Amino acid sequence: MNMMNKEPLSSPSGSPTGAYAPRGLAEMLGITALMTMLRRRMVLVAIVGFSAALATLTFTLIRTPTFSATSLMILSPRQAGDAAVAGGLNSSSLVNSEIELLRSPALMNELAIALGLQESSGASIAPSAATADSLANAIAIEQRADTYVIEITANSTDPNRAALIANTYADVYIASQMNAHLDGAQQANSWLSRRLAELREDVQEKESAAEQFRAESGLNVDQSAGQQAFGNLQAQVAQAQADVQEAEARNRRLQELRAANAPLETIAGAFNSEALNALRTRDTDNARRQTDLESRYLPNHPAVQTVRAERQDIDTQIRRELQRMSASFADSVTSARARLQSLQHSLGSSAGEISSSASTPSARLSELEREAAASREVYDSYLERYQDVADQGLSNARLLSYAAVPSAPSSPNLRTALLMTLLIGLGLGLGAGMIAELSDQSVKNAEDIDSKVGYPSVASIPTISKRMMSQMPPAERHPSGYLVGRPMSAFTEALRVLRTVIVYSKLDFSVKVVAITSALPDEGKTTISMCLARVAAMSGQRVIVVDCDLRKQSINDVIDIETDVGILQVLAGEAPWRSAIIRDPNSDAHVLPVASSGFTPRDVFGSDAMGRLISDLRAHYELVILDCAPILAVAETRILVSQADTTLLVARAGRTAVGALRSAGMQTEAAGGKVLGVALNYVLPRWQSYADSLYLDQSKSYYSVS
Repeated sequence: MNMMNKEPLSSPSGSPTGAYAPRGLAEMLGITALMTMLRRRMVLVAIVGFSAALATLTFTLIRTPTFSATSLMILSPRQAGDAAVAGGLNSSSLVNSEIELLRSPALMNELAIALGLQESSGASIAPSAATADSLANAIAIEQRADTYVIEITANSTDPNRAALIANTYADVYIASQMNAHLDGAQQANSWLSRRLAELREDVQEKESAAEQFRAESGLNVDQSAGQQAFGNLQAQVAQAQADVQEAEARNRRLQELRAANAPLETIAGAFNSEALNALRTRDTDNARRQTDLESRYLPNHPAVQTVRAERQDIDTQIRRELQRMSASFADSVTSARARLQSLQHSLGSSAGEISSSASTPSARLSELEREAAASREVYDSYLERYQDVADQGLSNARLLSYAAVPSAPSSPNLRTALLMTLLIGLGLGLGAGMIAELSDQSVKNAEDIDSKVGYPSVASIPTISKRMMSQMPPAERHPSGYLVGRPMSAFTEALRVLRTVIVYSKLDFSVKVVAITSALPDEGKTTISMCLARVAAMSGQRVIVVDCDLRKQSINDVIDIETDVGILQVLAGEAPWRSAIIRDPNSDAHVLPVASSGFTPRDVFGSDAMGRLISDLRAHYELVILDCAPILAVAETRILVSQADTTLLVARAGRTAVGALRSAGMQTEAAGGKVLGVALNYVLPRWQSYADSLYLDQSKSYYSVS
């Protein structure tokens, strides 16, 4: 028994402190602490976890089933690659830009109109903001892996409506893309259309002139090599002139649009600039984000400032791109003019060589045919360019597959619901256990007493299960009766440990008078007093229990006695103490009870009569047990602890607060008493640690019953 001679630990000021510093949060969150918490709070963790899991599962299963339908679109890989190179973007960035465009509020409004969800408001008919937001929440748009495929997934409680929304949205997007491209290409086509009409008339006139001259002159001759070269030069000059006119027209058109502050989408469509289209998409997305953030935060909020800075950066990039286009167009005009001048110089040199034969009918016919061929070549080149611009009006996205009507709901998913139920139940159960553990200030085992209270734990007395107590005769269904009826039980062994510690706690003198008290009522100090007396009597000691709790008279109820002569009559000199002694019917222990006559307000325990009584009992008995009232509740207990050889504090596991137990020890020492230690009562097996006097989980084989 290493606690027999252990003195209470004290701080420099004399107040008791723990043998170890109180455990911090880091230790409480350790594996050992977690296992301890689970062992202590297994019932709470199980109840909270099961309730949370059941509530989560119930909520998940009673939800209205949701169906998901997915339509697939694919971007043209060739056009996407060309656009990425032109805009300085990678393919993934282009796909992300298309996804952001798909999520735009404008498309949601078009979808609402296509679904017939518009509302009449005065003279206009348009979908409400709530309708557009509802559709946006019902649609998810994602890129499939690292491909050009875009998934449009619609969710609805109706499977047919989910498929309708997904398919309609795909159609709306493709139609909007085609309209946007056609609007941009329309202005570029207008100039080409006018130019083609002029070239077509010129070709027709020159071909007619050549045919007419051939018919009038009756000639059908082949051109010489020099005439063929001259004709090629003429065709090249005509083509160069057309290139100069086209470059000047493009440059002039760009300057006009910039001077008129035309919208960015107009400029991008007129010149088919994918770089400007990408910047416009980013600016549209940031404008939407800015509007959303400014509606929720103040102007100086970091998020608002960030999105404004991003828009300013995009504006700078747009200006730089326009400047680059303007410089590029100007360079194209300069290059075209230089080429034209070079070809005209070559044409002049060739004209001098064949001027001698220019007046012959054959030379004249060759000249007319060359002019007609050159005009035809220029016309064909412009026609091909016109077709290219017309093709650019087509959308770079096409439908890969329509969404099929789903046959099974996507949510609730049973497997996901079970996993979520498990995680939520486990998390809330552990959380409830941790909160209860951190907020609980009561002592649970000997380790808590040693580390938090500062006095040694002399015994840990296990609780008696209801099943074991029900096996006792009705008259003995209380702890002191169970002790006698089950002498080989763990409960009885814990009382033997307590008796041994008390008797042999001081080697320099014999401990005979022990005061047993508690911090607060109903912590089991009377039960411990009576059980300790019976264990001592069963061990062969002469023992007496003196009931010093005048208010409750609990010992009378334990051994079921009624008497008119008790300790008050003895202290008043009305009867000798031997005549007031009652023998315990279940052991050889003696009891000096409180008579049922009542309570006296006089200070009887501080009188000389009380001192003489204790001296007489000390001389006659080997162990005198003073069953005192709670020391924090009753003042007279402070007098009794000063007259005892040692004082035993009784605490109830899971109920007695650390602060109350520490205050009880300080009050005992302040009154002149000596605290032997703490006997922890009602200890549950799952609360015990290796510091307890009996570690039941490892010692069950030594006891016939628990």
